[in-house]
Amino acid sequence: RPRSISMMRERWEPVKQLAEQHRIEWIRSKESYFAMRPPGTWTASPERVAVPDGEGSWRVDLDPRRGIALTFEFWEQFIGFPKFTIEAPVGTTVELMVQDAHEVGGPEVLLNTGFHAWSRFICREGVNHFETFDFETLRWLQLHLNPGTGSVVISRVGARRREHPWPREPRVTTSDQALQKLFDATANTLRNCAQETLVDTMGRERQQYSGDGAHQMKPLLLLCGETRQAARFLSTFSHGLTLDGFFLDCWPAVDRLLRLPQRQLHMTRWGPLLDHGVQFVFDGWFYYQHTADRQALEEPYPRYLRFAEYLETLIGKNGLARVEDLGIPWIWINFGGFPKQRHKQCGFNLFLAEMFSGPLASLCRVFGKREQADRYTSLGGRILKAAQKTFWSSQHRCFVDNLPWLKEEGQPLYHDMTLGRSVLFDQCPWGDIDRAVSLLADPPKDMGRGYPPNTCWRFWALAKAGRADVILQDFRNDWATLDSVRLNNTISEFPHARPDSQLQWSHAAVVPLYIAAMSLAGIRPLEPGFAKYEIHPQLADLPDLDLEVTTPHGLIEFHAAGLSGTRNLTITTPPGIHGELVVSPREQLTLDSAGSPGRFILPAGQTSTLSLTQT
Repeated sequence: RPRSISMMRERWEPVKQLAEQHRIEWIRSKESYFAMRPPGTWTASPERVAVPDGEGSWRVDLDPRRGIALTFEFWEQFIGFPKFTIEAPVGTTVELMVQDAHEVGGPEVLLNTGFHAWSRFICREGVNHFETFDFETLRWLQLHLNPGTGSVVISRVGARRREHPWPREPRVTTSDQALQKLFDATANTLRNCAQETLVDTMGRERQQYSGDGAHQMKPLLLLCGETRQAARFLSTFSHGLTLDGFFLDCWPAVDRLLRLPQRQLHMTRWGPLLDHGVQFVFDGWFYYQHTADRQALEEPYPRYLRFAEYLETLIGKNGLARVEDLGIPWIWINFGGFPKQRHKQCGFNLFLAEMFSGPLASLCRVFGKREQADRYTSLGGRILKAAQKTFWSSQHRCFVDNLPWLKEEGQPLYHDMTLGRSVLFDQCPWGDIDRAVSLLADPPKDMGRGYPPNTCWRFWALAKAGRADVILQDFRNDWATLDSVRLNNTISEFPHARPDSQLQWSHAAVVPLYIAAMSLAGIRPLEPGFAKYEIHPQLADLPDLDLEVTTPHGLIEFHAAGLSGTRNLTITTPPGIHGELVVSPREQLTLDSAGSPGRFILPAGQTSTLSLTQT
């Protein structure tokens, strides 16, 4: 097939500084260390061995008995091809290692502490220009000079940085310095993850995921105007449909191909994740809502239908899809918060019910299959009723993940993904969301919490319930204070990421960017392709917010300044489409009413400046 996205943009990224220098005493064979990394192979002593030899250049005298480790630091973490220039005697050997994060002065001196990956270069005499064969994710680069004689000059240490050339750079700005740092770090994380494929991390797997990883589509479409990258994801990921009818949850990827025989032999619990396949149907509908581009869905759509056929085979006599004894696939949902696999049945079935009656039924209508759409709507409703019957607790006024086994287990079990989706999808009986929202706003210590890339479900539910204050509190206290944000300008996979480890300091949790657009500014399509849309700002104590959302018709420019009661909005809208502003019903604005209190029509193709005086 012809390439459907742009070539990567490449540019030179020099190091910030030479941060550490050590002499390495090899107790055992250096070759054994780089082959197997056994403990007790070396000791290190800090010593200044590199003498500046011009700007960005250092002269080093080799030691015939000891190696020399030079550790360089970049300004931020990024993706690129590490490279350096060295003028050296013939046969001089250099190992190049990289790391996401490193503790200067800490116990780990050699940077080969991640995935035992390094590159070796052997010099010809004179000037050598070396570059790694493959790209890496890095903020730290280390050159280990093997024992030798003579002197070398090292210069041009850096990397050929690679990024996708989006039509627009994501722009979310505020005078709140902590939040601005967080938004900037999230944008850089998106650059590191969304390149040819939408991966979870370039440092470990480089695999394209739906599920938590596919949420990268949202800032690409909303803030970058990047439709081709999103369309390519829908096409390429859909190729991972198995003969049985379920999707490989990461594709293209060797990982799940290896898991298939491992699952047959009971060697791992990690099979293809069915909940990622369910999310993939949501991904297709999200894309269509924002673009109205049916052509990009013509390839995935029949595969969605085959997947739906498979999912129906999981539904038992009680009306619920099972989550145990599935054979090859597995239900994941989240790393923690579910002590037993059966505790995932409630959350999975709520997700499944909405998939059938919402995105899948809607896509069937897009493709003219109204009878099929009605059948899936009915099926989703039946699954929801079964989930309500089994897991809704009138006593607790919310879904309880272990309700059928509560007497046996003693304490009710909650998870923010179950509760968040139940609020977002209007699945709570009689619209009774107060208890769920209370738990989401102030989670008990024992409540299950979503994996960072999946925290969007909680935030969306809080925004729907008018609790943007909690979102901003979490962004300031939990997200903006991450070491990865502070040091690497990235979002780490887990909150407490250690340096010099396998933990990923640039992962796929790009949540703050699209939550800013979708929940704080409150911009969302009401009809496919933004033919009709609404802006429902919820800014709590945020002093100002400035962002631009891309639509097929042009930019929506949103600017808010001032606190509650004295807030001013300036909104520029694209021509030819219908936009509505949602504010407090007590607001009296000069705009035309959209038919209900607090809902006003935004003039198309114009800039509106408005004052909001109600708290």
